[in-house]
Amino acid sequence: MGWKFWRNRKRSETEKTLELLKEEIFQINRKFSIIEEHLQESKHKIEVINRDLENNKNAIQKILRLEYKSFREILNKLNQIHETVDYGERYIKIEKEKDCLVRERNFIIEKTIQWLDDIDLIYSGLNKQSREHWVQLLHNWQKQIIKTLGMLKIYEINIMGKTFNHELAEAVNTKEKEADRDYLPYEVIDVLQRGFMLENGTLLRKAKVITIEEKEREKDYEQ
Repeated sequence: MGWKFWRNRKRSETEKTLELLKEEIFQINRKFSIIEEHLQESKHKIEVINRDLENNKNAIQKILRLEYKSFREILNKLNQIHETVDYGERYIKIEKEKDCLVRERNFIIEKTIQWLDDIDLIYSGLNKQSREHWVQLLHNWQKQIIKTLGMLKIYEINIMGKTFNHELAEAVNTKEKEADRDYLPYEVIDVLQRGFMLENGTLLRKAKVITIEEKEREKDYEQ
């Protein structure tokens, strides 16, 4: 009887110990489960953070690319503005140089033609005095000046012996016809001052001429 009681008591203590161990193991497992849940949550949070970082990284890279593109566009526009300003300055400089050259050219043309006018007057006076040496020298100068003007694309108006044209010449006097020769109507018989035009036909200066007097034609016109 005593032995059985002791055995039952010992079994009861063993069972209690086992129950306690089971409870401890259960609690340990429960704690492990909680820890595992926390770990899973932490892992999830870390994954979310990583995704956010990745998304932010892509967004930042996109923003940086857009900023770089905008910067390049602004830089290109600034370069274009600088080129436009440089072109404008060069254009203004070229136009000023062009105007200066035109003025110089016109001055040279004007003085050269005046020189030729003076030579024509001298030549006319010397011709009457029959000074052959000076006449020939001045005649050569005349030809050289006309040749120089031709190099500048300026040409004498060929009007001598032709019918008077008011668009190319100015009649400053008239002369009676000689009986022994035929004339064109209002023929130019003398050029007092040469006329000139440019290569493209632009009139530079009208010639001053003497024409044949047309009394009969004037009377017919008046009638």
